[in-house]
Amino acid sequence: SISAPLLQRFNAVVPPGERSRVIEGCMEQALLERENELEGIAAAFMSDPANAEAIADERLWDVTIGDGLDGTPA
Repeated sequence: SISAPLLQRFNAVVPPGERSRVIEGCMEQALLERENELEGIAAAFMSDPANAEAIADERLWDVTIGDGLDGTPA
């Protein structure tokens, strides 16, 4: 929910024909910031030697999950 004072200020400053475009731009920026943060966390995890065993296990599971899915008998 958006506070009434903020919405009133927004409506007073941003013309009706631009509001959706401005809000869409804000949403895009917020998504980019959060995605960049998550990518940074993932990169830190993947490059931390303490996680080497977990990363190796994940790769083994990736191979196991795909076993038999190509239609050829095992």
